[in-house]
Amino acid sequence: MKNLIKLTLAASAVALLAGCATPTVTQVVKPGDTGLTCAQMQNEFADVQRLKKEADAEKSVTGGNVVRALFFWPAIIGTAMNANEAIAAADNRSVHLSNLMAQKKCEVPK
Repeated sequence: MKNLIKLTLAASAVALLAGCATPTVTQVVKPGDTGLTCAQMQNEFADVQRLKKEADAEKSVTGGNVVRALFFWPAIIGTAMNANEAIAAADNRSVHLSNLMAQKKCEVPK
């Protein structure tokens, strides 16, 4: 019976930690960026803006953040720090892509 309880607790801990999604930190400069077409760069730009919005949302009160705060409060600090890193990387990638689009005379999204 004790082994079953330990196994259940271990499985619960693994499931809880696996459910702690963190924002994606994108690479600022990716290999092959200079070879992208205007449409591909605009798609990359849109993806970066989406990642930035997702990271910004992680900084607010979400169900996942409440659970992390209740069960393991340092995780909420880690999530906020990771969100800030993801936002900064997204901003830097946006600037990089904007510069490439300007060099190729592509329309730069606002």
